[in-house]
Amino acid sequence: MAMAQRPETAGPAIGAEEAPDQIVVTGRKREERLQDVPEAITAFTSASIEAAAIDNIRDVALNVPNFSISSAEQPGIVLINIRGVGQVRNGEPPIAVVIDGVQLNNVNQFTQDLFDIERIEVLKGPQGAVYGRNAIAGALNIVTRQPTNELEGMVEGTIGTGSDLRARAAISGPIVADKLLFRLSGAVRDFDGDIRNVTVGKDINTDKSYSFRGSLIAHPSEALTIDIRGSRTENHSGAAWYSFVPPGARRTDLLPITADIPGKVDRYLHDASVKIDYEFPGATLTSVSAYTRTKFFLNEDFDFLPFDYLSGTQGFKSDAWSQELRLTSDPGRFNWMAGAYLIKTDQKLDSTLFVRPGAGGVLFPFPIPAPTVFTATRSTDDNFAYAFFGQANYSATDALDLSLGLRYDIDERKQTDRALPGLPRYDKTFKAFQPKLAITYKLTPDANLYASAGKGFRSGGFNPNARITRVYKAEENWSFETGFKSTWLDRKLTLNGALFYTRVKDRQIYLFDQLTGSQIITNPIPRSRIFGAELEMTARPADGLDISLSGGFLDTKVTRYDTTVFAGLPAAGDFTGNDLPQVPRWSYSAAVQYRIPLGADTDLTPRIEANGKGGHYYWEVDNRDRLNFVNLVNARLSLRTGPVTLTAYVENLFDKEYLIDVVAQRFSGAPLGDYNQRSWGRRYGLTGRFNF
Repeated sequence: MAMAQRPETAGPAIGAEEAPDQIVVTGRKREERLQDVPEAITAFTSASIEAAAIDNIRDVALNVPNFSISSAEQPGIVLINIRGVGQVRNGEPPIAVVIDGVQLNNVNQFTQDLFDIERIEVLKGPQGAVYGRNAIAGALNIVTRQPTNELEGMVEGTIGTGSDLRARAAISGPIVADKLLFRLSGAVRDFDGDIRNVTVGKDINTDKSYSFRGSLIAHPSEALTIDIRGSRTENHSGAAWYSFVPPGARRTDLLPITADIPGKVDRYLHDASVKIDYEFPGATLTSVSAYTRTKFFLNEDFDFLPFDYLSGTQGFKSDAWSQELRLTSDPGRFNWMAGAYLIKTDQKLDSTLFVRPGAGGVLFPFPIPAPTVFTATRSTDDNFAYAFFGQANYSATDALDLSLGLRYDIDERKQTDRALPGLPRYDKTFKAFQPKLAITYKLTPDANLYASAGKGFRSGGFNPNARITRVYKAEENWSFETGFKSTWLDRKLTLNGALFYTRVKDRQIYLFDQLTGSQIITNPIPRSRIFGAELEMTARPADGLDISLSGGFLDTKVTRYDTTVFAGLPAAGDFTGNDLPQVPRWSYSAAVQYRIPLGADTDLTPRIEANGKGGHYYWEVDNRDRLNFVNLVNARLSLRTGPVTLTAYVENLFDKEYLIDVVAQRFSGAPLGDYNQRSWGRRYGLTGRFNF
């Protein structure tokens, strides 16, 4: 994946004239050569993003070893897992996601459409020393295409399965040459869906959405740069297409979707930021000021049967203001960075469970004339977090580099329960030092070894009621890694690998009690451990032929379990020795493409991709429901002539059907039984693109 960028008119290709070891990344908030960074980083350039049709974070995960995403219930609700460190519903993410230097504060922002992107960098392992809380498993650094000093742009249209109509466009250029530059880009989608609900007789995974982004860069002087950005995303999508598991069926069976109320979610994302860089002699001062608003409203069936028994709604709104200041030294033998960060977050989460008329005389011994509130939780959170951080890199010799990072995070959290009389208020502060040490030794100019040790920290917080516990603990880990990076055969082959071991303290676990409407995060796993390995290879054995291959392995274990947490509940038990949930044991991705010159500035590029993950359990810690290995194959054929490219594609070529979520009754409190959610099948379409 880590191949450098081609000129835009060269069309979709991984290959590039620039050698892989010349790729520059900014994941550690300074420009560095990818192969010099003592981190396991998978980098995608604009050419490889276009070649692999990476449209969202799920597509990124398919191409990165030991990185998986389960996208269930609704757009914006994703369960991310990197190197065995995962996420729970309504919990904090395990990774920091940064777009153009601004760190996203809410996981509901992560699934926005990735369009007009210059580079994506996936940093694996704890990144708290640089990114702070919630970078306990890694970081995702996304760099959009920058405003240019010459007029350029593109338009793109796609038609695909499910009457999937998409359009994208971008334009960039100078307002005042060399002084004031702009870029505007946008994307729209109108998708009728391709997963059938047999009760309502229509497809229910619809998506009507649009996104746009604008950026303005000013250079008032040689020393000063001002970068202003803003974006908006609006989604109106289907949601929660769960299937009820009837008596006699297994939770892992593929079953019809029979809910009488099609789920629907409306989501709105707003972002605005101002980044200012001022170059002093020997150092650059950077200020990043940002505001984000995230809103969604979900309405869904809650019995997932063709009867009008139960339904639920959830509304969420979050406003966040953040400020970062950092001072970064100019490149040299000794490099350093120091800074401070703060973020203020105000959010509301309201969840309501309704008993509906069909439940009268069936679930309840009396008539129910209209939908009636059964349970409700309403919470307001006011959070204020701040941190101080620093990092230093020293080249002790031409072969030996040392790196030390340290960050101290303070996260002050307050919650008001608006569903209880008197509006009770809760508050707690979570604090943590997050150090990271790395050593790199260059065996040759094209090969190095590295070792690192780092700590990660994810804040605790509050549940919307005290069904099990009102306050859940912070999660921490220590990760130890050793690896190598190398290029061979006159830079035609890149081979990188890593081994790592992670100790996790107070793993956060999710449980839903439908009878009380409680969505609970708690810490029943005081101790667990993760061992893993990764290998990534890219090769260019011949002109125009590009091959990439990566693989990952994870072995996890619950080494201590607290049986008192779920005592007296259906989820009770001693799960010491079990695997951690939602952790694929094996993962791989592979891609081959060959650019065939046809003359007259025309070429044909066939591409085939395969990826697979599996051997893991769903989100319950009891290890009862296992996902077998899932292999998916995608194929693309692109014809480029000058600035025009036509691409035919097929995703999930062999129409593989599998489950992306299983909800067991003992961990959900569902009164009627178990549920599961299926993936979509084969998709195909045609994309046309014009660059100017």
